Parts: sequence; C-alpha cells; structure tokens
Amino acid sequence: MQKATPRWALHLPAIGTRLVIHGPELIASGRIADVVEALRALGPLHVLAGGTMARVAALDKHLTFIDTSKKIRTSDALNHVSEKEVAVLANCGKTSETGCVFGQIVSSRVRGSVIQVERPGSLDGSVILWRGADGDKSPHVQYVARRLSDRLSLKLIKRQKRELGVEQTGEVITRHIYGAKPGEPLMVQGTVVGTVIDSHVAIIVQRGRIADIVGVATKAHGLEKIGYIDLGTAYVKTGHLRASNEASVQHSIVPARPLQRGSVTFINHCADETLESVNETTICAITVGDDTTSICGDILSRAAIPIVGITDGDEDGFYTGTCEVEGSLVLRLNNASDDDVGFFLEQTRELGGEDYTLARVIEIVMNFLHETGVEFDSIRRTRSDPV
Repeated sequence: MQKATPRWALHLPAIGTRLVIHGPELIASGRIADVVEALRALGPLHVLAGGTMARVAALDKHLTFIDTSKKIRTSDALNHVSEKEVAVLANCGKTSETGCVFGQIVSSRVRGSVIQVERPGSLDGSVILWRGADGDKSPHVQYVARRLSDRLSLKLIKRQKRELGVEQTGEVITRHIYGAKPGEPLMVQGTVVGTVIDSHVAIIVQRGRIADIVGVATKAHGLEKIGYIDLGTAYVKTGHLRASNEASVQHSIVPARPLQRGSVTFINHCADETLESVNETTICAITVGDDTTSICGDILSRAAIPIVGITDGDEDGFYTGTCEVEGSLVLRLNNASDDDVGFFLEQTRELGGEDYTLARVIEIVMNFLHETGVEFDSIRRTRSDPV
C-alpha cells in the first residue's frame, strides 16, 4: 500500500531537480524514462549526462532533453545544483553493491545531499539518500527521495555521506573492489591495468603508488601510466566500458560527411576527450592506442568523421561492437609501440596546419612510418568490407 503524502508536502511549491545520469545503460535500455517522468511531475528538471559514454548514448537515442553540450564529471555536475534544486544521481551498477560503492564515492565529493536512484527496474534496485554532515533535514530532499521510492517501487535507504573506507596499515593502503568477474578488464583512473582472474580483487598502494593488485593479472604498461593515486577517491571500474554494446551492436561502416578539406586532431590514449577534440572543420582524427581507436572510431561515426588509427595489438577489449566511418585507416605496428610512434607523430610539423585532405593525412602518416623504419599492416575501412 502506497504511503499517504505528508501534510507538509501538500503545501510544497514546485521542486526543481538536477538529474545526472552516469553511464550509458539506463539511457540505452530506456529505463531512465520512468525516473525523468517522476521528477518532471515535481517541477523544473535539468538533466545532464555524466561521462562520455552517457553523452554518446543520449545522442544515439536522440534524447534532446539531456544536456550533452560539454564533458563534465558526475560529481562536478551534482555540485552545480542551485539553492532551489535537489541533486539526483541515476546509476546502474553491475550489482547493487557496486552501485552503492560508486554512489558513496560520488556523494562524498558533493557538498550537499545526493539522492541516488540505483538500478531502477531491477529487483535489487533502490533509492539511496546520501545525507550530509547535518543529516539534511531539508523537506524538499526528503520528499523527492520518498516520491522516487514510491513512483519507481524501489526501497528507500538513508545513509550518511562519507569518504570511501580503505584499510591502512602503516604505509600500506588497501581498497577492496566488489563485483569483479574473471575475464573482465580492470580500469583505474581510466587506464586498463590488467584482467580480473579472481572474484576477490584488492588494490594495494604503498607510498602513493600501486604496489600490487590482488586477483588481477596486471599489465605493466598500464601500471606505468598510473602515477600518484588516492585510493579513497580514485575511479575504479571492472567490465566493459559500454556493456550494452556487447550483444546488440556489430561492426559497421557508415559514409563520411562531404567535407573535402580540413584540420587534423590527435587523440592519444584519451578517448574521453573525443567529443571535445573535433569540430565542423575536422577532416579526420589520428587516434593512438588499440582501445582508443575502437572507442573513437565508434564515437566519431556519429559525426561521420573518419579516423587514422595507430595500434600495436595490445587491446584490452573493454569496448566491443564498434562502428567506423568509410575511408578510415587502421595501422597495426609490428616493431614499435603505439605510445612512442604517437608521441613523435604528434610533433610532426607536417600535421600542424588546417587544410588537408584525408588522403594527404594518410600519406603523411605512412611516409613518417616508412622513414622511421616502423613496419606495419594497414586496414582501410570501406562500405564493402565484411563486417
């Protein structure tokens, strides 16, 4: 039986909310619609996508009410709530436990209280009210949390907002990672550092540096990229970057836009910057890294921008089911690392202008590889390629 509306709630004015959607799952599955409908019934609603993959999912679904205009961290987006807004986080963790851990990390970085809608539409879904130090007696926050719980048929949980707990013994700090499954990649601060081999995973840091990762076959090259790390706030994820891709999307080739000449952009192991790195004058993107090339090729297919990928075969497979633009070229290096080649290629003055054809960019890149003694295989993407 639905609980009666509190008497004070009957006299509340319209309540503004800021909804930040983390990750693509709720958008791709359509389950975010119920959350949006429930909040719109309360008053003005501002919806943002937290993270690149959420932005891409919103663009794919043509959900124009979701603000995808700029890249913004989930916690930063929640921190921008006005005094008249209530902060709401929508997330779909692999399990309710991992979702709760994520909410704890995010809410600890936000000044006010945060209402987390976790795994809506699932049997283990919930609404979690992360309260601030003062317990947050705001009737607006309490009412929105209760309203979401009732409308979405999710249990309401109230928790005190706090930093993520870690174990510390002397100089050694340990953080346990929940919900990991063997075979999944493990990402720390956006960098893949290994593959899960056991359900028990723990990151061990000594003097600010990762000393060991229990339950993971580590990747030395990935660990090298992780400098000083604060385990209490670090972003850690296991599994695929966009899980909804795995079963439903196959590799496909789409036509390039009609632009004949333009500028070149470099995306070097930082796929999160893809949407910000291109504009209407971009003729192509040079992408460095196996997984970066897969992600960028897929994302830039929305803008019909081809890529020239520099890879060396050390992909981690955390992004599956890609799409690329016709004319794209992927270069697989045989006797050099994509890191080294990408670094020196980006310094090439020949690619510093703003008036290139795609063919000219490819010629410059291939000439550079030949002149520096780098052996490679090339794969050109055309609409007739088998997919």
